[in-house]
Amino acid sequence: MKVLANFEDNHKIPSNSSLDAMLGGGFEKGVITQIFGPPSSGKSNITLTLAVNVAKTGKKAIYIDTEGGISIDRIRQIAGSEFSNVANNIIVFEPTSFLEQNDTLKSIDAWLRRNHEDVDLIVLDSAVALYRVDDMKSSKLNKELGKQMGVLSKIARQYDISVVLTNQIYNAFDEEGNNDIKAVGGTILQYWSKVIIQLERGEETNQRIATLRRHRSIAEGKQAIFSIASIGII
Repeated sequence: MKVLANFEDNHKIPSNSSLDAMLGGGFEKGVITQIFGPPSSGKSNITLTLAVNVAKTGKKAIYIDTEGGISIDRIRQIAGSEFSNVANNIIVFEPTSFLEQNDTLKSIDAWLRRNHEDVDLIVLDSAVALYRVDDMKSSKLNKELGKQMGVLSKIARQYDISVVLTNQIYNAFDEEGNNDIKAVGGTILQYWSKVIIQLERGEETNQRIATLRRHRSIAEGKQAIFSIASIGII
């Protein structure tokens, strides 16, 4: 039986940006948080910042990079003088197929049974990149995606770990022909994500706008404006 954490414990991971105020203190442990938006909207910058912040505390962050886009130089920029210590606390996996992504999550789950006290964060960046290019039939793909999300949800709840996944978008048109931006993965990712954040580009080059689309205790529609900088997000 899982013992509920003391409410005075640090139950959220800070991003050191205005996102923390929007989220009531940071990214919550014990649940899946989904961040979706167009390319270059700041998704990976947020997750890398969170990973570095966790690593600085001496805890480990597991980073699953499905797009081959993780940059050691970017981690070095964000970590600054603490890079050598930070690098040892970020564990990176790079699956190259959706089946391999599935195997990676199973391996992580098995490893956490012995080492979960060392880990505060798991990032899946992105949850659907390999899903979209796989040759499996859509029904089987959706079933496998649901299983993967189930594994991550169990890990989050059982070990009190923050799970953050990034997601892509597509344009959908309603019956009246109006354009509507939707997250890939449909109801599957929506069901498993207890917190959902949508990102958009702001008017200025490095400015980004985050909108809360789902939260268990905060009203939908709350927004935060942040910027992407050399040290992460500010």
